[in-house]
Amino acid sequence: MYQTIKALRLRWLFPAALCALSFGAPTWGAEPEKEALIGVWQGDLVVNPSTRVTIQFAVTRDAHNTYAAVLNAPKDAELQDIPVTSVSVSGDKVVFVVDAVGGRYEGTLQEHKLTGKWQQNGGSFDLSMAPYVKSRIPAATAENLRGPWHAVLSFPKSGVKIPIVVDFKIDPSAPSGMSATLDSPDQGAFGIPAEAVSLEDGELSATWPRQKMGLSAKVEGNNIVGRWIESGSVPLILTKGQYVAVGLDVPEPIRHQLSGNWYGEVAGGIGVALRFEEQPHGKLSGFLDSPYEGRRGIRLDRIDVAGSRISLGASAADITFSGTLTTAAINGNLVASGRDRGNVTLKRGDYIPQPLHVAADAASPLLGQWTGKTVDKTDVVLRFQRGERGDLIASEDIPDRQLFSMPVTGFAFDGQSIKLTVRGIAAEFSGKLVNNEINGDWTLPNGRFPLRLTRSDR
Repeated sequence: MYQTIKALRLRWLFPAALCALSFGAPTWGAEPEKEALIGVWQGDLVVNPSTRVTIQFAVTRDAHNTYAAVLNAPKDAELQDIPVTSVSVSGDKVVFVVDAVGGRYEGTLQEHKLTGKWQQNGGSFDLSMAPYVKSRIPAATAENLRGPWHAVLSFPKSGVKIPIVVDFKIDPSAPSGMSATLDSPDQGAFGIPAEAVSLEDGELSATWPRQKMGLSAKVEGNNIVGRWIESGSVPLILTKGQYVAVGLDVPEPIRHQLSGNWYGEVAGGIGVALRFEEQPHGKLSGFLDSPYEGRRGIRLDRIDVAGSRISLGASAADITFSGTLTTAAINGNLVASGRDRGNVTLKRGDYIPQPLHVAADAASPLLGQWTGKTVDKTDVVLRFQRGERGDLIASEDIPDRQLFSMPVTGFAFDGQSIKLTVRGIAAEFSGKLVNNEINGDWTLPNGRFPLRLTRSDR
């Protein structure tokens, strides 16, 4: 099923914009019925007798009380929230123009049904739509789905295999009655919430549009069989039950020599930590953390030691390390995603958050947790707390990007104006504190964005 959708997407719905959160200024005329067009309309785009693709138009009113809409393909995580450039209504005639994909829909609204044609790239295709109401997943089916399911995704082009865990939950507040989270244990990513879970005509779908991922499959006993959608698609077989990682075979003297925590800094002062844990039956588990960049628990799938030479790898995160091992240090070169991060010397010990030397009374108005959203609705969390010695410790989370506890490395505050730096992601924030709100600008390498933070711990 997904291959059909994908072929159509590549040919007819190539995505020029996938995450737009504001709409073009639509125009409209007399409404066929008051508010009759508001809501989600769904139908199957008929490309030929054997090829149909489910699409939706979600229609709302904007702040100027004019129509606004987005186009979605519910079963394709890469085709979500495509802005509709204009919505026109004249009598019972309705027109959607979608410049992002070079498409146009013209239909007639009668008796709660839209009937018309989708036009794109010189082609014209039948498309009838009706108001969409997400069906609830039957209780018995939901109970069977409930809990974790695991699989190992294989990506032939890169040769990488990545374990995933999808945890389905019964959730009365969700439209379908179920929600889900995604873990990628080897990449150190956990609890990523799905935007939607549905079961339509026996086909189970779950989407993570922000990460441009999803699944489309059928439940077959203790397996969920279908396709994993991510820049294309790969076969998916989810097996019911929790994923259990297996340690690596490493000789006992090396296991003992490596066991424990190691920490060091690469060029630019970005910290790197290695953690090794001895497992039963001669196994060793290893993990890499990059706390300054908010990444933790990246599993090593290769630990090779020959004499004083050591070589480590985490293929799921495209990270390699090679160097020398002594009783007191691990020294070598770190490469991440093809980028040479330079030499690092790791010594035994834990990562300790960097304190910010600020007078206690000066920083007290900031102590606690502050939350806000960027213009693209990305959550940002700032935390200010006192360390064991009374120094201020500040950190940032970006949960939508699976980045947690990134240390604030530069800080200035005069009681009103605040400026801080998060070196691990090359970010800066400048703003002012007024009445339990911090308003300012968040600057990243790709631009500057307004950000308002409010207290969330009171």
